[in-house]
This record gives sequence, structure tokens and C-alpha cells, in this order.
Amino acid sequence: MSTESFGGGRRAARQREKDAADRTAADTASTEDTAPTEDTAPAGDTASARESVPTDAPGDTASTGVPAAAGESAATGNTASPGDSESAGEPASTEGRASASEPAPSGEPAPSGEPAPSGEPASPENTAATGSSAAADGPEKTQDKPADPPIAAAGKADRAEGPAPASGPAPAAGPASASGAVGSRERKRGSARRSTGRWAAGILLLACTGAVAAGAGVAGIGASAQSVEVPFAEVPAGPLTGVCPEPLRLLSGNVAGTDAEFSAESTSARSVVNAAVLAAAGTQLPAAGLAKVADGASLAELSAGTSDTPPLAGTRPGAVVRDRAVSAATLLSAEPSGALQATAGAGMTYTAADGDLTGLAAANCQAPANDLWLVGARTAVGATAVLQLTNPSQTAADVDLELYGTAGPVDGPGSRGISVGPGQTRNVVLAGLAANQESLAVRVRSSGGPVAAVISQNILRGLTPGGVELIQPTTAPQPAQVISGVRIQNPETTRKLAREDGYASVLPSLQVAVPGASDAVVNLRVFGPAGEVQLEGGGSYNVAAGTVSRLPLDSLPEGTYTLDISADAGVAAAAVFSRGSDPEKGTDVGVAAAGERLGSEHLAVLPSADSVLSFTAPDGAAEVQLTGVTASGDLLAEKTVKLGAGSVTEVRPGDLGGAVAAVLIHATGAPVFGAQSVTGGETGISALTLPRGNVGGSRVQVGVGY
Repeated sequence: MSTESFGGGRRAARQREKDAADRTAADTASTEDTAPTEDTAPAGDTASARESVPTDAPGDTASTGVPAAAGESAATGNTASPGDSESAGEPASTEGRASASEPAPSGEPAPSGEPAPSGEPASPENTAATGSSAAADGPEKTQDKPADPPIAAAGKADRAEGPAPASGPAPAAGPASASGAVGSRERKRGSARRSTGRWAAGILLLACTGAVAAGAGVAGIGASAQSVEVPFAEVPAGPLTGVCPEPLRLLSGNVAGTDAEFSAESTSARSVVNAAVLAAAGTQLPAAGLAKVADGASLAELSAGTSDTPPLAGTRPGAVVRDRAVSAATLLSAEPSGALQATAGAGMTYTAADGDLTGLAAANCQAPANDLWLVGARTAVGATAVLQLTNPSQTAADVDLELYGTAGPVDGPGSRGISVGPGQTRNVVLAGLAANQESLAVRVRSSGGPVAAVISQNILRGLTPGGVELIQPTTAPQPAQVISGVRIQNPETTRKLAREDGYASVLPSLQVAVPGASDAVVNLRVFGPAGEVQLEGGGSYNVAAGTVSRLPLDSLPEGTYTLDISADAGVAAAAVFSRGSDPEKGTDVGVAAAGERLGSEHLAVLPSADSVLSFTAPDGAAEVQLTGVTASGDLLAEKTVKLGAGSVTEVRPGDLGGAVAAVLIHATGAPVFGAQSVTGGETGISALTLPRGNVGGSRVQVGVGY
């Protein structure tokens, strides 16, 4: 063969290779021209329809709850590696990879084992190991390079549409010119897809924001006007518990402290407890009894001796204990009667005809509580006030006292952290905490076990007894208070006695405590048997904050009264009055506390002395239904008493049809308030609020929160 022929053959071969390369480039250009643009991306384009936003970027579909499109991985592990690079030849991120079962779009390299589309050479940019992420394929190439922003990460995901081919020999590359053309077109296409990714990420973020806003509108997130149904839990009625105070004893020895010492009682002193319990109609008596608080030793069973045969329908059996002698704090307990708390009650009565503690004192057996107010005590010269704290529970109580005197709050040493053990009674001499107070209010607050509190008050004027009383808790401070059973003797007799040396305190008064930080304007209305009584000066008074003030009642005629108190701040109140006219024979003192409005099933146990029930409806007509309970536990016929608006109506137990040991009270109509006025001998006097009615199970709202 000639040299010319050989050279011509070589030129022909090179021409054929050039023509083949031109045809390959032309085919590739034709394919690229038919690819979708960022404005007209079809639904099947994996760059716009199946790509997910990286989960570590704002707008992440995994964090907003928007599900990933079909064929897209939404696992939180598909996060962009900080070492991701846009340079050709780096491993592709797994976030943008389509499923291995999906074919690679036209113009892109096919996975390993599949032929590349006709005329499309493999690009180094699309070469990576199948099923591996940039973080898993090897060490990060740029450890100090920060993570890509969300939109850049989205664009990077666009560049990794299809799965990378498996590790192994790369497909044969085309001519250099074709490879350069393809690389240029790939960079243009990557830029277009980055724009598409940015638009897709923005649209997705707006869609997620709209969905959250719509959800907030539906669920009422942040809307205070939306009402949420709060569930209730049914709580059954619990047992009834009442603590009867210790008998009065004369203070001796340590007269200032929390461990009082007492001398022997007078020869005639007598302390007794009376109790009663009623069953619901047609049911048997609930288990009830009296026991010592200290050791639980039984003193009396109220349900003993009752028949096991159910009573007739509509019949209410009862049991009564009368004049049970006691020498220490006593506990009344009664189990629930069906769904209601038992209708039961008890009271302690103290009487003495000789000695320094001559007089009469009566007190209801009270339910223990964690917050109690007592008003009407005195610690001036000749007056002794001892606070009894009794804990009937099985949990120790830690008691703090707040004291208010005529000049303001009193911070007495030892008034905090008084420990009262289970079954224990502690006696606190109030003169050791707040001495020389003509008017004193005490707040008792306990943590741990609830306590019963009562102030044992006695007065001695020289060698002449000035009276005894058991001061019971009054209602908590509030702007409106009502005090019933205020017994006023002849005002002329009282004024004459008050002129004697040391007898100024016999004048009746209303003691008002204002525990808040603001002064109070107190308005007082007084109702008697004949209606409202006008007070001198109009009945309006100013009381300084943090003090206890005495408002005079000595202008009232003889009789039994109800005091209606209203104020522009919360107040606690009690009325203090005396009985007796001869300074040689002495006097007695009574303290009436504010009471609650009457409803149904109030069982007033009568003390071992003469007593009168008084009722008042300050603002309108009302009725009370009274049923006497005999000493044998039988119920007498019900009697209805009509109450006129703004007047006091008195009812003697004997008017109910026989010898009565207790009275069952129901009130209807306008609000009704009542009390017992107790008298004995020439001077004995005391006052009892009517006990609260029995209660049933309660519905307690279940707290919902986080």
C-alpha cells in the first residue's frame, strides 16, 4: 500500500470519528432542548415533585408534618452532610436520591447495570456509590465547611436526582469535546434545577405555614374565648368528724407560753357532751360514737342497741347521748349515710357555781380545718385567754398564728411553727404573744393535719369572777358578715355596772378585724324582734387596716339581736356582751361569732342549759321547718315558722311539741341566719352558731395542664 493511500485512510478514519462525535453532540443537544424548564416542570420530574427539603433546615417537611412525596425518603437521617460539595466527582447526598427502581430521567446516567441512554456519556458529577450517603461513603472532605443553607441544600438535592451507579469501573467516556459540552450543559441544568428547588422549598414553606394557621383556627390555639370541657370526678361523702374542746381550767404556774399549767377545778365545775345522729329516711343508723381524741378510747356509741331490721319507708331513726361527762378533748365521728354525710352533731357545756371560773360556756364540736379565724378575745389585766389547738388526725400539724390587736398586727415570739402531734392538744397562752389587748383576733393556719381551735376565755376582777366563755371560730374575712344570737340585757343596768372600777368591759360591743392592707368603711344594721333598730350616728364606722376595733352596742334596748355587717374590704367579726348586774356577785361574758346562711339538714344539739333558737331573714320573707328530736331519738312532727323580713324570731325548744334534745332545721326563701342563745342561773350566758348542714358527695374538676 502506498504512503498516500495510507495517509488518506487515516484522514478518512479521523473524519469518521469527527462525524460520529458531531452526531453524538447533536443528539445530546436535541435531548437537552426537550428537557422541562423550571417554569414548566412536569409532575413526574424528580427534581420538583419528589425532592425533599433537608430535615435540618427551616421549612423541613419532616418537622412540619407534611408527608414526603411518593418515592422520596422522609427519614430524619437524610440530612445533608456539612461536607457536601458542589464539585464534580464528590459523593452525592442521599436526600435527593430517587428510588432505585425508578428509571433515570432522559439525559442522565443510568444506574449500574443499566445502559446509558443513546448518545449520553456518563458524567463524573453523577458518579457515586449506590445506597450510600455522603456521610457514610467516607470521611468528610471539608470538615470546617458550614452546613448549606436550606435553599442551597434543596438545590444540591436537585443535582442528585437519580441513584448513583454502583462501585466499579465507570462507563467509557466519550470524546473530550463531547464531555466538555455535556459538563457545560449539566452545569446549566443544575443552575436551573437549583432555581426550581428554591421555588419548591418556598412554596412548601408557605403551604406548611398555611396548614399550621388553619389548624390553629380549627383547634382554637391561643383563643381564650374557646371553652374547653373540663372533666369531673365523683368524690363520695366522707365521715363526719367533730372535735369538742377541753373543759375550762384555771391557769396556774406558766402563764406565758405554749405549755400552760392549770390548777385544780372548782368543786362544782361540770363538763358534759351531748350528741345526736339521724339516719336517712328508710335506712339504718350509720355507725357513730364519741371517743377521746388522745387515745381513741370509746366514751359512747350512738348506734348501739338499734335493730338490724330496716325501718319503714319514710321513717328516720335517731340516737342521742345526753350529759356524757368528759375531762379532755372529745371526738364525734359518724360514717356516711348512703350518698350523704351523716346528719350528726355534738356540743360541750361547762358550768361552775363557785371558784374563779364561775359561769357558763358552751361550744359546738367543730370540724377541724387548716385555716380558722377567732375574734373577741382579751388579754388585758384580769383577762386570761388560752388558745386550744387539737389535732384529731393521724398526721402531725405545724401551726402558725397571726395576731391582730387594737393598734395593729402583733408579731409575738413563738407564734410560728407550733407543732401539734396526732391526737394531741396544745394550749397557747395568748398573753405571752400579745399582752394587754382589749380586743384580739387570731388567725390559725396549719400545714399537715387539720386542727380544731377554740379560745378558753375567763375574766377575774380582783377576787370576783367576771365570766367564762369558749370563743369559737367565726367565718373567714369577707365584705358581708351576719352575727345572730346577740343577747343584750337592760342597757341602764349595764351602764351603771360599767361605772364600777374594772367593769368597763361589760358594755356590749361589736369587734371588727380588718386584716388587709386597706382601711375599711363598715356599715352596721341591727335587727331586733320589732324590726330594724336605728343606731346612734347612723351605724357607719371607719376601721384602720390591720387592727381590731370595738363598735359600741350599749344603746340597744334589751333583747336578742342580729347584726348585719357590710364593708368595702374583707372583715372578720364577733359580738361581745355580758350578763349580770351586781358587782358583788360577778358577771358572765358571751361571744357570738358570725355564721353561715342556713340551708337544709342542720342539726342543732341543745346544751345542758336553757336555750332559745333565734332566726333572721335580713333581706326578705322566709320560712324555717323545725323538727324536734327527743332524748330517745324519735322525731316529732315538723313545725313551720314564718319569718318576716328584717326581724328576729325566737323559738323555744319546748314549743316544738315535747322534751327536745336536738332540733333538725331546714330553711327556705330569702337567706336565713340563726343561733342559739344559752343561759343558766342568774348570770350565765353563752352563744352558739348553728352548725353547717350535712353535705353529700362532691364533683371535683380534674385539673388539666402540663
